Amino acid sequence: MGTVIMFNSQTLSFSRFAVLAAFLVGTAGSCFAGSQTFEQAKSEGVTIAIANEPPYAFMGADGSPTGAGPELDKEILREAGITHFSGAVMEYGAMIPAVQSKRATFASVGSLLITPERCQAVIFSEPLICDGLAFILPNALASKIKNFKDIAAAGLKVGVCGGCVEQKLALEAGNSAEKVVVYPDGTSGMKLLADGRIDVFAYSSIGGADLYDRLADQEKFKYAGVVDFPFSCQGAAFNEEDVELRDAYNKGIDAIRKSGKYMEILKKFNMEEAAIGLDTVNTQLLCNR
Repeated sequence: MGTVIMFNSQTLSFSRFAVLAAFLVGTAGSCFAGSQTFEQAKSEGVTIAIANEPPYAFMGADGSPTGAGPELDKEILREAGITHFSGAVMEYGAMIPAVQSKRATFASVGSLLITPERCQAVIFSEPLICDGLAFILPNALASKIKNFKDIAAAGLKVGVCGGCVEQKLALEAGNSAEKVVVYPDGTSGMKLLADGRIDVFAYSSIGGADLYDRLADQEKFKYAGVVDFPFSCQGAAFNEEDVELRDAYNKGIDAIRKSGKYMEILKKFNMEEAAIGLDTVNTQLLCNR
């Protein structure tokens, strides 16, 4: 039997509600289909693909998408005259297919890292959230595991989110498929670690820090940044046909950065560090590196 990881009761209660709300709203959002022009987006609203991953994105108590990503999305698109928003909750690996098939208008800026492979499938906005990767692991492993190659060499099991960059990196580093365990969300991944079903929990650095901060007993585990992970940033992902909407989104980015709304939203979710280094990159650079 593995070590029991406990969060405070308020966190667990919210998590159970968020999962239920996410399922209900996500199911409703999945009905969105067909081509949508920019004018239709203004009159009918948009469906945002999100993962249930605080503080980046989750469903609020009112059933609408929130978190740093969706709040940025909404503030940006209001600048373009779009005021109606719904959310569709899904795993990261399902987001691009949903955008391509128009089951979602776009994937939130709080969801997908901009990578060359993804740039072949969708068009990204300019980046707004920059992040690293982190491990949460037992103290006994902390001095031995610095990256995914170390996990492979030790023959350990690593937990990753489905369809995310961590899954790709783990496999590329030589971890066998049976040693790479996919979890649906961060809380579930931490439960796998608690139960001893994985040895290392891999996650984005900001999200990982949020989960680690909510541990009732932090002395048994360590939070550590992943060595050799390149500086990466997230952008909103649009269907290749929706250039007008993507361009309007980029104009909205400029507006909220000038008004101060951008940093105001990041501070609301304790994500100010997501802006560090943002002035050194753009989408073209990230798509071609």
